[in-house]
Amino acid sequence: ETEAFIDGLKTRYDSVELVQAGSAVKLCRVAEGGADYYPRLAPTMEWDTAAGDAVVREVGGRVLVAAADGSSDGQALSYNKEDLYNPFFVAVGKGRDI
Repeated sequence: ETEAFIDGLKTRYDSVELVQAGSAVKLCRVAEGGADYYPRLAPTMEWDTAAGDAVVREVGGRVLVAAADGSSDGQALSYNKEDLYNPFFVAVGKGRDI
């Protein structure tokens, strides 16, 4: 699923760079403008993303629930659920569309 999402980005942009790092670092890269997107189409827990999500939102980005193909209806990731697993998501930098 992640590869398909990245392939879609490659059709829209001249250059797509992949970065190996943990979720918190990737979310901070989106927040600082060093990355435009962070698709996470694999399991994470709320504690893996909550702080980074807050930072992304604070600077005008979004962390959106995503389908397995990386598409999103615009619903923000939510927290304090009974099940602490996150759904798939895509972090989107300020001014970027999914």
